[in-house]
Amino acid sequence: MRFEGVLSAWNPDAGYGAIRPSGGGEEVFVGLAAFPTDGEGPRLDDPLSFEIVTGRDGRKQAVNLRRLSRAQAGSALREAVGAGGARLRARQAQRKRRLGLVAGGAVVTVMLVLGTMHWRSQQHAGKDVPAGLKR
Repeated sequence: MRFEGVLSAWNPDAGYGAIRPSGGGEEVFVGLAAFPTDGEGPRLDDPLSFEIVTGRDGRKQAVNLRRLSRAQAGSALREAVGAGGARLRARQAQRKRRLGLVAGGAVVTVMLVLGTMHWRSQQHAGKDVPAGLKR
């Protein structure tokens, strides 16, 4: 039996995530191998069609995924995408803030290093002149 849902979480380093079924209920584990080999990677809030099997560890997991276009997605699925969209936007905003902090920290570090180098070159400028040429 096929179900519909949206990709609600994805860990690209580990290669697994979770699908939120459109009819409600528990999220379902999904591994990278379940995705179609169409050259596109998993994307959060993508509408998907999938089957559920019980894995070796006894947990339910999604298999045989198919991507659905937004037009194919049912109204319940659109509601699930809308609920996850706010979470996605919050994550993107948090990522932008972190990137801004990292970039700002890098700029401050470079300025400190350059300032220290300039200060040291000024300190040592008088010591490089031979004793006979000093005034």
